[in-house]
Amino acid sequence: MDFTNGTNGHTNGVNGHHKAIEPLKITICGAGIGGLSAAIFLRQRGHKVTLLEASRFSNELGAAVHLAPNANGLLRRMGLIPEAHGAITCKLLTQLFPNGKEMFTVPLEKDAGRWQHPWQLAHRVSLHSELKRLATCEEGKGTPADLRLRSKVVDVDAKAGVVTLEDGSTIESDVVVGADGVHSKTRPRIPGAENIKTFGSGKSAFRFLIPRQRAMDEEMTRKFAENEGHLIMIFARDRRVVVYPTSDNTLLNFVCIHPTSESQIDSQEPGSSDWQNQGNLNKMLEVYKDFEPAVLKLLSMADEETLKVWELLDMEQLPTWTDEKLVLIGDAAHPFTPRKSCSFSFSASMRIQLTEPQTKDKEQAKPSKTLHPSQLCFP
Repeated sequence: MDFTNGTNGHTNGVNGHHKAIEPLKITICGAGIGGLSAAIFLRQRGHKVTLLEASRFSNELGAAVHLAPNANGLLRRMGLIPEAHGAITCKLLTQLFPNGKEMFTVPLEKDAGRWQHPWQLAHRVSLHSELKRLATCEEGKGTPADLRLRSKVVDVDAKAGVVTLEDGSTIESDVVVGADGVHSKTRPRIPGAENIKTFGSGKSAFRFLIPRQRAMDEEMTRKFAENEGHLIMIFARDRRVVVYPTSDNTLLNFVCIHPTSESQIDSQEPGSSDWQNQGNLNKMLEVYKDFEPAVLKLLSMADEETLKVWELLDMEQLPTWTDEKLVLIGDAAHPFTPRKSCSFSFSASMRIQLTEPQTKDKEQAKPSKTLHPSQLCFP
């Protein structure tokens, strides 16, 4: 059932009587793509949303992300048009062997009509910035979300709906959304999740961006950049390089997945899976030393100052993603590796929608004490 808009919303009661529904107070722990997406949909439903973000958003270098047709539809539903923010259509898909021999090339535009929305390639920072604007701006439907930076969540009381911050302050809400990523502080408060820890998947990934023109200027590397919207995957048995353009075809994005044992990542070290870990250019070139010279030339164009490497984590399945007033979304619910580009779609689509309206009027209805998995909407 749809949420109503607080002041103007009504629900049909017994014998046709109308009763105004008071909006819920919802606290979202984490203001990444999943948290901001949830905030936008919830504010549009008339709820009062508080976003708690541990960082200051001061060093968002980011990379690019795939916007699969299903996720793209959600963005457009919330009012975000990706191509207005530099996203480009994925037009061509090529897979290569490490020696440069082509496995196949698929022209994607020919069959794009089978999907309702386009498959696009977007810059993560541009996407995140627009999501943040839509969640917090005065324009648009509903009350703007209250975004609080440098607000690190350290604990959650799922039954009471109380979030505790690092400075000792607390926030009480009707619903708490755990969108605080792979190192979630909200996850352990789900029954049965107390002792479930993330673990290394055996793979790590280098990531970086370069100007597309830099690859175009070199004859050896021009083939990787000459076609707009061209997604190229270079596969070896246990490692691969994925490269594609973004930001109006002005940048090339790289994701280079390889065995963790061959990079400088030590899975036992704190922060080994941090998204912003500094990479080592010589180490990356060593990892891909058996690839064709053109690939090595292309990889050598990375700026070591912005080269990042992070360990890809996995986790055992949780018994549930909800308990009492707490619900998990995105990597807090389950880490996703960048395979088949599913992590963004998963995170953005896990928006919260309760099946029954709730009211503070005890005679009208009592708030549900438990959020069930069936109360999550996966459009």
